[in-house]
Amino acid sequence: MNKQTSTPSQIHRLQQTIYENLPVGMELYDGDGYLIEINSVGLKMMGVKDKQDMLGINIFENPNIPVEMKRRLRAGENIRFTVKYDFDLAKAHYPTVLSGISYFEITVSVVLDENKEIDKFLFIAQDVTEAVHTQEILRQSKQKTALAMQAAEVMLWEFDVRTRLFYAENEPLNGYDPTQALTIEDYKKQIHPEDWKKAEIILLDMLSGCDCLYEIDFRIRLSDTSEWQYCKLNCTPYERGTDGKVIKYVGFRKNNTELQRRKLLQENILNSIPLPIHIKDVEDDFRYVFCNEESMRMFGTHEGETVCSVLDSEQAERMQKTDLEVFTTGKPYFGVERIILKDGRSYDTIVRKNIIYDGTKRLLLNIRWDQKLQNDLKRRAKVLSMSMEVMNAYTWFYEPSKQRVSFGEGFDKIGRNALEINSFEKFAECVHPDDRQRFVDTMDAVLKQDSGEWDIEYRADLRGNGNYEWWKTRGVLETSILNDHPYQYVSGMSISIESYKQTELTLLKNKEKLNKLIRQNELVLNNTNSGLAYITTDYVVQWENVSVCSSSLSFEAYKRGECCYKSAHNRTSPCDNCVLSKVLVSRQMEKIKFHLENNRIVEVLATPVFNESEEIDGIVIRVDDITDRERMIEELRQAKLLAEQSDKLKSAFLANMSHEIRTPLNAIVGFSDLLMNSEEQGDKEEYMQIINTNNELLLKLINDILDLSKLESGSVELKYEEFDLAEYFDSMASSMKQRVTNPKVQLVAVNPYSVCRVRLDKNRVAQVVTNYVTNAIKYTPQGTIEMGYEVVDAGIRLYVRDTGIGIPEEKKRKVFHRFEKLDEFAQGTGLGLSICKAITESMGGSVGFESEYSRGSLFWAVLPCDPEVQMRRESNIAIGQNAGKDDLIRSGNQHSALDRKTVLVVEDISSNYLLISAMLSKHYNLLHAVNGEQAVAMVKEYKIDLLLMDMKMPVMDGLTATAEIRKFDTNIPIVALTAHAFESDKVAALKSGCNDYLVKPVDKARLMSVLRKYCHPSTLVL
Repeated sequence: MNKQTSTPSQIHRLQQTIYENLPVGMELYDGDGYLIEINSVGLKMMGVKDKQDMLGINIFENPNIPVEMKRRLRAGENIRFTVKYDFDLAKAHYPTVLSGISYFEITVSVVLDENKEIDKFLFIAQDVTEAVHTQEILRQSKQKTALAMQAAEVMLWEFDVRTRLFYAENEPLNGYDPTQALTIEDYKKQIHPEDWKKAEIILLDMLSGCDCLYEIDFRIRLSDTSEWQYCKLNCTPYERGTDGKVIKYVGFRKNNTELQRRKLLQENILNSIPLPIHIKDVEDDFRYVFCNEESMRMFGTHEGETVCSVLDSEQAERMQKTDLEVFTTGKPYFGVERIILKDGRSYDTIVRKNIIYDGTKRLLLNIRWDQKLQNDLKRRAKVLSMSMEVMNAYTWFYEPSKQRVSFGEGFDKIGRNALEINSFEKFAECVHPDDRQRFVDTMDAVLKQDSGEWDIEYRADLRGNGNYEWWKTRGVLETSILNDHPYQYVSGMSISIESYKQTELTLLKNKEKLNKLIRQNELVLNNTNSGLAYITTDYVVQWENVSVCSSSLSFEAYKRGECCYKSAHNRTSPCDNCVLSKVLVSRQMEKIKFHLENNRIVEVLATPVFNESEEIDGIVIRVDDITDRERMIEELRQAKLLAEQSDKLKSAFLANMSHEIRTPLNAIVGFSDLLMNSEEQGDKEEYMQIINTNNELLLKLINDILDLSKLESGSVELKYEEFDLAEYFDSMASSMKQRVTNPKVQLVAVNPYSVCRVRLDKNRVAQVVTNYVTNAIKYTPQGTIEMGYEVVDAGIRLYVRDTGIGIPEEKKRKVFHRFEKLDEFAQGTGLGLSICKAITESMGGSVGFESEYSRGSLFWAVLPCDPEVQMRRESNIAIGQNAGKDDLIRSGNQHSALDRKTVLVVEDISSNYLLISAMLSKHYNLLHAVNGEQAVAMVKEYKIDLLLMDMKMPVMDGLTATAEIRKFDTNIPIVALTAHAFESDKVAALKSGCNDYLVKPVDKARLMSVLRKYCHPSTLVL
């Protein structure tokens, strides 16, 4: 076999192949630290694609290499280290596409030359980022576990049987150092001597390798100065030797000191209760697991013993029977048990038995009361209650600092809820108004002393029925110390002296008895025109004539000898709004109105009758049927509202008509004046067309007003004639064509019949259709208007449907009302739809509409008749009309001489602007804004010398626009030019900031005078 010798180039290629296939990054630096070679793994780790971008960088300039490592490299040491590599810092050293942090483990070998000087550095780098992150997660998890154990006071331990050493985590005894082992002796020193014996038994089992689970409670000091801590320790085998014996145990120790303290606290509380309490384990032969001190004192019970230790077998069996029943059913037991102890003592006890739980363990709780003490207390309470009842008295307790009143024995006989008067203020409200101030003042006088007595007689309505009774109250003020502060309280007793007072007044009552009867008779006689009744303060009817005098009430409404609320309403107590109850409280005349089932209205007037002591002795009621009176009052109220509404409508009508009539008049008068002075034939024709259009508008306004007046007064005679509606409808459609001037609107006429003979008022039919179509044209800026008719059961149904702006919900209620315009900026009187309604109803028909806001509307009218029709195939006629002009934004010579002033005309009606333009364009530069919002913007943009401001415009009216302009320009003259002619309109315009006020129709001379006044003041003749 021949041995081949590799050439240097082959060796170099072999080395390159090895370098490129290494699973780690390889970097070769010269003796000065400049990179001369790097493999593909190294480039990938550095985030560089082209090796040329890396060659030549200096390792000693890399900010990620620690300074200490650089020092050791220069010293020629072979080193190995892990570096936290920040690519954001490295970007200043070489171009890398990576960012963020990575971790590299780097091994550096120094290559020396023959002179033992540094020739090269060989870096071997490995990406350990994932391993570092894993270690960090494990570290954090371990730290969290340690913190959780520390917070829960749990210690984990491991015991090695062979070394007899404990290793523990979270152990204060080893300074929380898990590497520090503890001996058995270390723990023996810290465990309570009484608990070490049971701990030692478990420890000996562990040393012998016993394969068992252990659990023990013991006390331990966790430091030399700490208190005894109550802990629970658990133990389980962990590792076994070759012989099968356990050689390692693990477990945990839980600090239950706080739990034990709470348990001791509960035992102390139970021991301090002066009632025998014990707990039995029914499943363990009814053995006592807890007995408080009172139970041990009375019955001699002890923990760990059974009931048989204190009772004979017969009694024990009887008691265990009820115990077992409670334990089995889970239902608490409450009853009386007689207990005879073995030593001869006996007790009659009240006992309560119920189930409690200790974890999952079910136990039986017994609580007993000595029945002798209970019986003694009952006897005393009964004697006291009988005494209070005989004396008609009750006890009370008052705490001034809390303003709280408590009631004791006897108050329950009063029949009042004590919570309703549980404060001194509420109680004082029950006192008679004449006695109330004296009641409060005497108590205040007593409270100013350290001790004293309170003695007072007064009247009070303690029962809450409006009946004041006499009471005598005596109390004693005492002062003690509560929470280191003086504490005052008053206790005493109140006795009813009503009988005594009534006896005292008996003679006076007898003396005035005759006068009382006379007064009663006088009241009855003075009210004989109405139903009368005399009712006592306890609501018993003594006399009545309601059944005789009032046809509205039945005979049983007020029945003598019965309570009025029973006979009238079959109730067991007074009504909630009883007029008698109101009188008893207010002590003055009261009245009430109510509706009967027969729709009659009754008024009851109640007048109190006072006795000689000014107390209410009874009540006289007067019952009146006021149905007719109430009807007349309602009619008067409606008439008043109608009159007020008519007055408002009149004012609105006058204001609206003033504006609507002046608008066409302005064009007629103005263009008539221009027509007289104009020489251009084209201008004359345009002026005449404008005058003619406004003549028609003015004529329609006047005709609408006259038509509505005639229709509402009933003076219009309908002229019925027989005609062909199909033929007449086509002529109406052609006429409507002329009214559609908006090129964006298409009129569609739907005539479904070739012949439709009807008998109707032809002119009124045309008027309804015309008004509907005109209304649709106003509110349809673009889209389609469809006019048509059809035969229905009731006759002929005319309709107009559009795709206009529609009607909002809040404005639908105004449709068909007089003088109501859904758009206040649209021209017209607002009478068109109401005229349609009046015409249709005068012909016995009906009108209606459907509308969806922003989608369009449908208006219809049904006219009663018997049509004779013939169908035809095509019924739709599309009528379109291209009309209109571009808005005139600016007119006049914009490049005129410097002395020409610029006037901004703010006007939404184009004909009005054309009139002003014709008057002023020869002498002024004119700007045009179609609403107030445009005007405000143009004043800010252009240099304007004067504004002619219309008041009523869409988007923003003239008053608002003037106020907005005055916020930033107080000097520019603003002249109001409007069809509103009332003095109030002028005052409002001037108040908003206008300098002057002109009323349409515009007078040219007056207009020019005002312009000269503000634009050319120097030309005025003084």
